[in-house]
Amino acid sequence: MRLPMLNGVQRNQQSVVALGGLNLTGTVGDGEWSWTQNVDAAQYPIARRRETRLLVGKLTKPNGLFALDALAFVDGTRFYYNGYYYGDVADSFKQMVGMGSDICIFPDKVIFSTKTLQFRPMEQRNAPSGQVRVTLAQADGSPFPAYTASAAAPEEPANGDWWLDTSGTPPVMKSWSESSGMWVDEYTTCVAVEAEGIGTGLKVDDAVKIAGLTDANLNGTWALLQADTDRIVFTGIIQETLQQNGGVAVSRETPEMDFIVEHNNRLWGCNSEKHEIYACALGDATNWYKYQGISTDSYAVTVGSPGPFTGAAVVNSSVCFFKENCIHKIYGTMPANFQMAVDHYRGAEKGSGGSIVKVNELVYYKSVFDVCAYDGTEVAGRSAALGVVPWRNAVAGRNGKRLYISMQDSAGTWSLFTLDTETGIWLREDGTQALAFTSLLTETFMLDAEGNVWALRSGEYAEGAYMVGPDFVIHSREETDAEVPWILRSGEILTRMANNKRIGKIQLLLELGAGAECTVRIRKDNEDWETALVVSTAAGQKRRYTLPIYPRRCDRLIIELSGTGEMMLYNMSWLVEAGSEYGR
Repeated sequence: MRLPMLNGVQRNQQSVVALGGLNLTGTVGDGEWSWTQNVDAAQYPIARRRETRLLVGKLTKPNGLFALDALAFVDGTRFYYNGYYYGDVADSFKQMVGMGSDICIFPDKVIFSTKTLQFRPMEQRNAPSGQVRVTLAQADGSPFPAYTASAAAPEEPANGDWWLDTSGTPPVMKSWSESSGMWVDEYTTCVAVEAEGIGTGLKVDDAVKIAGLTDANLNGTWALLQADTDRIVFTGIIQETLQQNGGVAVSRETPEMDFIVEHNNRLWGCNSEKHEIYACALGDATNWYKYQGISTDSYAVTVGSPGPFTGAAVVNSSVCFFKENCIHKIYGTMPANFQMAVDHYRGAEKGSGGSIVKVNELVYYKSVFDVCAYDGTEVAGRSAALGVVPWRNAVAGRNGKRLYISMQDSAGTWSLFTLDTETGIWLREDGTQALAFTSLLTETFMLDAEGNVWALRSGEYAEGAYMVGPDFVIHSREETDAEVPWILRSGEILTRMANNKRIGKIQLLLELGAGAECTVRIRKDNEDWETALVVSTAAGQKRRYTLPIYPRRCDRLIIELSGTGEMMLYNMSWLVEAGSEYGR
């Protein structure tokens, strides 16, 4: 009755069921991780080892990856489609854009048809060296009927007679109308230019630039009405037949462009040096300077914002061109109603144009400050969990709701991150430097800097389904468990309690697959890491473990799980006994 009453030691059981994602801010909450490797959130709230990837192929010099109806890639100078080699391109990294059944390849400015399995150039330049002859012609290319060329009208004309009125500049072709008793202007006169090879590679409706003709009025950009190997016809007029020896150049040109996308059956591109945006003619990636005042014309506009373009994307019904500090948005259905608006949001970072990717209905990209999501009206940051590390040179891809993004930190170290766009959970997979991603049906493929083409296995990849040709060695080798080591490292889990404390017990509800191994290490305060427990499963077994760990008294504690093989972590809990502020 007279003995003093002693207060019991306060104990607190803490448990984390919903395991979160990576947090690099330095203030890691319960269930979050300060570092991860080769884990994913596909079965959230469970943390698990990521799916193994499938090595589809290996390139000697990776120069691009794309998918239309099958995989296309460039190995050095060799272009492959569906496992077949179809020809050589320049030795440079490619932007490849799909348009119908065509793959448009930049900066080469060539088009590969997946129907004919042949290349054709976007540009064409002809400079005949022989004799060049220019005559009047009709729109169908046939010779123009006999006519009289004079400053004064012919006397006693008959119905249907032709007169070339040379009294003015330029001359005007007229025909006599018996019913009206007067000469009627003919507004659509044409000229035919004949020379060996002058029309090679050209077609009807091509907009070509003509230079070097002795009649300066015929030089300029014209739409071809007829095109044969040795003859072209376009709108124009001359007083008399012209002849000259060479000196003529005919070219169909494509502008230099930094970033290219396809939208509404047109290719769209931008040029940073000229601050210009272009669109090709409707359905024709070979014509970029066709201006006839019709709905199928090409389109061009100059922008006034400073700085280079950093990327391009289609957002909803608009084409968007990014700079670091703004987004140029073009909307409309034809050149007559195309309009451009500028949103002064943070745009894509220079060097991260490959990070612009659409996941579900949002466009994600790496800005100067963070990874952003853009819905066409607003930009919102999505990477607060990655801290203030100045990531750069990002390249991104998608698979379903998951964003993959490979970035480099200020020290030059690469990391491949994933973002579950529904839960907002970030995780780091490994140190892969990705050069390109592409999606085909439900599968996503990744080309890394070492030339490996990986199927990321979250889709429905079937061996031999996408590359069936004999010209390329298909590896179809799945990663081994040893190649996919995983790590989960917690933050300091006791920092919220000011006084000293003692961890009475730590429990991890863990499931390991057959042949898997897990090592649990702990770090108390600033001491060295200690191995607390090592567990493994024999081949052919799959068990669930509850791992009790009894660490010594400490102020701060970090737990790290690492291992190989399949792993699923369901729960973490710990029993904390409060101590005093004096370390006793």
